[in-house]
Amino acid sequence: MSYVLGTHSAERERLGRQHHIWRADSQAAWQRAGFQAGDRLLDLGCGPGFASLDLAELVGANGRVLAIDQSHDYISHLQQQAEALKLQQLHSQTLNLAEPLGAAALGELAAGSWDGAWCRWLCMFLSDLDPLLALIASALRPGGRLVLHEYISWDSFSLHPHGDAVQQFVRCCIQHWRQQGGDPDVASRLPGLLEQRGLQLLSSRSLMACSPSNQPKALWLQDFLGSYPLQLADAGLWSPGQQEALEQELAQAQRHPSLWVTPALVEQIWIKP
Repeated sequence: MSYVLGTHSAERERLGRQHHIWRADSQAAWQRAGFQAGDRLLDLGCGPGFASLDLAELVGANGRVLAIDQSHDYISHLQQQAEALKLQQLHSQTLNLAEPLGAAALGELAAGSWDGAWCRWLCMFLSDLDPLLALIASALRPGGRLVLHEYISWDSFSLHPHGDAVQQFVRCCIQHWRQQGGDPDVASRLPGLLEQRGLQLLSSRSLMACSPSNQPKALWLQDFLGSYPLQLADAGLWSPGQQEALEQELAQAQRHPSLWVTPALVEQIWIKP
């Protein structure tokens, strides 16, 4: 399945703004997992590689980061960034993590030599999680850590008061992703699946945020509302009338103090015994 949100330049720019807003949460998770200088780390579903660049800085010249994504455009962009910044420890590879990988494609991933893996907002888009989880289980060394940031209840995304159009938008997003084989509540399934692979849960916490309209995570939601309705419309799931109502709600929320609630995001840190 192709990346349902798209790989065009506007989406890449939105992902950059998104990473900036969530960067502190990501770095705090890496610290809790014990990621450090000299580590060998995987960035799974890296997209344009904003987190990959941060991980490369974290591990330093003596470490190694391998960033993996199925988008040739995103991997090409990341390779250009790594070369410009002279990050020789940052490598990238184009792989479809929703499909079983042969021995040739796995290469060093099957060696059980990686200290850690980072995976954010990837599992929710995969119709089949088994290839990804098998890769993680084979790649991590004993004692290696997996850090996941995935949604457990995407329908908590809401605006209060006057959020009826936002609620309709949320329902359409969930419908669209499920039609594509995704699961916007995937974090609820991951504990059972990862335990079957022999991993153990070390810690977990909620990253759900509730904030007024002018705060970063509320602005992140508004940013998404400004871009994704076009793709829903292209899929026949969003009408001009719904868009007009949504724009009126957004204008109201920007004029008056309003409460924005993010989709319920969960951090999980796992260890391979």
